[in-house]
Amino acid sequence: MKILGICGSLRRESWNLKLLRNMLDKTADKGVETALFDLNGVPMFHPDVEAQGIPDEAETLRDAVREADAVIIACPEYNGSMTAALKNALEWLSRRGNLLNGKIFFIIGTGPGRSACARMHVHASYSLESEGGYVLHQPRVLLPQVANFMDESGSITDPEVSDLLDQSAATLVRFTESLANMDS
Repeated sequence: MKILGICGSLRRESWNLKLLRNMLDKTADKGVETALFDLNGVPMFHPDVEAQGIPDEAETLRDAVREADAVIIACPEYNGSMTAALKNALEWLSRRGNLLNGKIFFIIGTGPGRSACARMHVHASYSLESEGGYVLHQPRVLLPQVANFMDESGSITDPEVSDLLDQSAATLVRFTESLANMDS
C-alpha cells in the first residue's frame, strides 16, 4: 500500500506541512509506503494550456496520485476555504481522465487561530466528492491553535494529538485495505 501526502500550503515552514509529515510518519509506522508531493512547481490550470497537453509538472502530480492507494491532504484555511494551490491541484487531477474518482482522501488541517480549518475541510471534501473521490471524515484532524500542540521544529508536544494522529493513520490504513478488498 502507498499513501501520498499533499500540502495545500506552499510555505517552506508551513504548519500544515509539519502536521502532514507527522501524519505520514504515523502512517509509515503502520508498514505503509509513504511519499510527499510538493505543489510548488505545478502551474495554474488553464484550458488553453491543457489544450496543448498537460504540462510536465502537472503530469508528475497526476502520476503520483495515480500510483497512490490513498492521499492525505493537509491544508490551511484561506478566506474560509481551501488554498488556491490545492484547488489548482484538484483541477489538474480531474481533467483528461479524472484521477479523483474512486481515490481515497483524508483531509487534515491546522493554523494559529481558532477556526481549526473546518470550512476548508467542507470545501475540499465537496470538491473531491463531487468528482467521485472518497473522503474519510473521521477521525477529524482539524486542529486550532497550532502552538498549543506543535513546536517550531514540527514536533508534536501534546500526547493527545500524537494519539489522534496515530488513530487516524490506523483508520486510514484499515479503510484503504477494506475498500481494496471490496474491489477484488
